[in-house]
Amino acid sequence: MIFFTRLCLLKTKPTRRGFTVIEVLVVIVVIGILASILLPSLAKAKKRGIRVRSIGNQKQIGTAYRAYLDDNKWYYPQVRGFAGVGGKLGQLAGLARTRQPTPQEIALMGADTPEEDRPLNQYINDPEVFHDPADIGGTAFGVESCYEAFGNSYQPQVGSDFFRVKRVLGELGETKDSYAWKSLRETDLRDSPANKIIQGDWNWPWDSVDSWHGEKGEAGHVMLYADGHAGYFVFPSSAIMAQWAAVPVKKAGDDTPLIDQRGNLVLDHIKFRANSAVQYRTIGNGDNARDALYIDSGFDWW
Repeated sequence: MIFFTRLCLLKTKPTRRGFTVIEVLVVIVVIGILASILLPSLAKAKKRGIRVRSIGNQKQIGTAYRAYLDDNKWYYPQVRGFAGVGGKLGQLAGLARTRQPTPQEIALMGADTPEEDRPLNQYINDPEVFHDPADIGGTAFGVESCYEAFGNSYQPQVGSDFFRVKRVLGELGETKDSYAWKSLRETDLRDSPANKIIQGDWNWPWDSVDSWHGEKGEAGHVMLYADGHAGYFVFPSSAIMAQWAAVPVKKAGDDTPLIDQRGNLVLDHIKFRANSAVQYRTIGNGDNARDALYIDSGFDWW
C-alpha cells in the first residue's frame, strides 16, 4: 500500500495555472507604454543616422569639387542643368507623375546630361555618392526619387542668385561670357567660405513635405559649403524664403544693372533687408539647437 501511494505521487504532475485576462491586459498595456516611449527615440536615431550618411556623401562631393578646382585654375564647373555636375543619366520624362516636363525643363533640370558630361564624375567613381539616403523625391513633377529622375539628389546653385545664395556653377546653356554662363572662382569666396553654400538636398530651402531631413515640418536640409564641410541647416519658413527669391539689383542712371569689377551684379542689400525683415533665432532643443540656426542677420550672402 505504501509502495502504491508513493508510485501515485511520483506520477502526479504539478498543475500549471494560465494567465488571467487581467494579467494579459496588464502586459499589453505595459508593452504599449514601452513602445510609445522607445519607438519615437528609435525613429529619431534612424533619421539622424541617415542624416550622417547624407553628410558623408556631400563631404565626398566637396572633396571632388576641391580636386576640380585644383585642375581648372580654381574655377568651379560649368554644367548643363542643375543636376549636371555629377551622378547618372536621369529618367525624368518617364517618372514624372504630377505633370509631364517639356524638353526645355528636362534640360534645365540637367536630367538628360550623360554621365561622361558630368564634370565631378571624373573624381568620384561611384555615381551612388550623388544619391541621398533620404531621397523621397517631390518637386513640381511629383517624382519618387530625385536621383532616379535627375540623376542627382543634390542641387547646386547654378546660373543665378536666388534665396540670398550667390550662383556657384555656370550654366553652359546661357549666352557665352554672360553672368549666368560664368562660374565662380575660389578666390571670389575667400571672405567667408565656411558660410558659402555650394549645394544641398534637391528641394532646399523649402519647409514642405519635400524636406527630406527636416524635423516636424522645418525647412531642414543637409548643405555643402565652400570650405568642404557639410551639415544640417534649417532655413527660415517658405513664406520668408519666397520673399528672398531674388535680391534687388542696383541700377545706374540709365536704368541698367550695375556690375562690379569681378563682373558680378551689384545687389541692393539695404533695400532687401528693409523689404524682408525677420526675427533670427535658434530653433529646437538639445542637439538640434546646436546645428539648426537661422541665418545671421548681418550676413549678406550664404
